[in-house]
Amino acid sequence: MAGASQETRHQVTGLVERWAGSAGPSLARELFGVLAVLDENGALRRALIDPSYDGSHRAQAVRRIFAGKVSDSAVEIVAALVERRWSDDREFSDALEAAGVLVAAASAENRGGLAALDEVVDRLIAFKGVLDGSHELQRAMGDPRADVDAKTRLARRLAPEASEEALLLIEQAVLSPRGALVGRLVERFAEEVAARRQQWIAHVTTSRPLGEDQVRRLQDQLNTLYGKELKLAVEVDPALLGGLRVQIGEEVIDGSVATRLDELRQRISA
Repeated sequence: MAGASQETRHQVTGLVERWAGSAGPSLARELFGVLAVLDENGALRRALIDPSYDGSHRAQAVRRIFAGKVSDSAVEIVAALVERRWSDDREFSDALEAAGVLVAAASAENRGGLAALDEVVDRLIAFKGVLDGSHELQRAMGDPRADVDAKTRLARRLAPEASEEALLLIEQAVLSPRGALVGRLVERFAEEVAARRQQWIAHVTTSRPLGEDQVRRLQDQLNTLYGKELKLAVEVDPALLGGLRVQIGEEVIDGSVATRLDELRQRISA
């Protein structure tokens, strides 16, 4: 399957962000565990997104079913997901999978910042590279009849020195590919973790080059504002006329003259 759509990932990112700051690998593992339960129980999965029931009632059903089986945080993430409307149960399942990946990425970020996110992406890509180079490994990893413990041991041998988060995502892809090729799923997980990495990069566009002192002051201000050591990527665009534009992840701070003029034109023509 293609996995979560871009729109679904955007929804999940906004929803899960409230738990991201304290996320650890155990929370991601619990979300994948709930996903496994729902993948095996189609009737329950469909009932939890049934639009004929109010979203708050569906959320309460999640709390009754999973309370005490997983952490309160995991319960609340799943409850928040089922409160939303989904086109079908596959879209909901893909959203839950995306939530697990996002939490794993946040766990790495909490543990080691940008370097830890880079490590997870590198290990996932390296694992996919090993699979791509061996048809025998692809068959072994893709065989649904293969012993789970044997698959897990093999995956761990193929990813030496990988962090807990990287191993968690590799094992999720190997043991629960959900109709996808293992290598392609690992690659998609890497892309989703890499998207999280963008929140550590401030893309700055200015109307004219900045001096070293200006760049240093801007970085200090952004670091203070976001509470972490950001990397700055500075680009000059004379079309801005003046001021600057900063984008970190999906958040944009636009203080350019061109933007203010455009807003003024819109107000005048309204």
